[in-house]
Amino acid sequence: MTARVHGVRRREWEETVSGGWVEKAGEILDASRVPYEKSFPLARLTTLGVGGPADFLLRPAAVPPLAQALEGLIGEGIPVAFLGAGSNLVVSDAGFRGVVVCFSDLVGEPHVEEHRVRAPAGLRLPSLVTRLTRFALSGLEWAEGVPGSVGGSVRMNAGAFGDSMQSSVREVTLLDRLGRVERLKVEATDFIYRGAPFVGERAVVEAVFQMTPRASKEIEETLVAYRDHRKRTQPQGVRSSGCIWKNPPGSNAGRLIQEAGLKGSTRGAARISEVHGNFIVNLGGASFADVMGLADLIREKVLKDFGVTLEKEVVVWA
Repeated sequence: MTARVHGVRRREWEETVSGGWVEKAGEILDASRVPYEKSFPLARLTTLGVGGPADFLLRPAAVPPLAQALEGLIGEGIPVAFLGAGSNLVVSDAGFRGVVVCFSDLVGEPHVEEHRVRAPAGLRLPSLVTRLTRFALSGLEWAEGVPGSVGGSVRMNAGAFGDSMQSSVREVTLLDRLGRVERLKVEATDFIYRGAPFVGERAVVEAVFQMTPRASKEIEETLVAYRDHRKRTQPQGVRSSGCIWKNPPGSNAGRLIQEAGLKGSTRGAARISEVHGNFIVNLGGASFADVMGLADLIREKVLKDFGVTLEKEVVVWA
């Protein structure tokens, strides 16, 4: 399969990557027939809009060819990273040296059996909620405004309005880095706050949700209320990675940042949102150093003022 090289001439790209693994990776990917691109700018795949290139970017539309590719790549010791919707990810300006697997093309219509819904990893949560509303199935209304995908949201146990993925996810299909697939039944107790330990280093390629019947009109009324709340309390029309920090036990990271007087603080082209202190927004052209500089400022000031050590909610590729 012919690959495309983004942003640089092919010779320049080849000179920047080290060793013979590049050629080997190309051979493995060509044999697996998974679509791929070279030197792909990861800033295009994150909601924050920050990040350098991945040496290779894969967008599999099915699991079997990806499983074949992973077996070969890992067997050669080639670094591999998994990427969902990029909504809670901050990527270094240096990018990722290796192969990034983006699950955005692993999509399709969710399969409904009574009150259970099977959805692919690449399906965006707002799209899933729209379909569930049409099916008169309730339980994921809180996710309608979350810009994540099914796979990534299960991995991080995404949540809002006091609810999260653990309330409804009851089965996952996992793909490990050797290309092996496992289907696993899960319960709410298998999750932790903003995490799913059972996933480990694997990728979620499918999830099954247990839903509750509810009139579509009632679901839509709840969605309207959630939308209005988000418009009042979260920055709109700007690029961000969502909440940077997890809420400390018994506290709220956004409130601590506000009380530390940090809302509106700017570093380069990045700013701590004046609407919600736990959001760092990209004003246009922000660098990794801009964003992480503000994150460090928040961590240090909150620790100094309140004695609270914040833990990152976002994933950082550095």
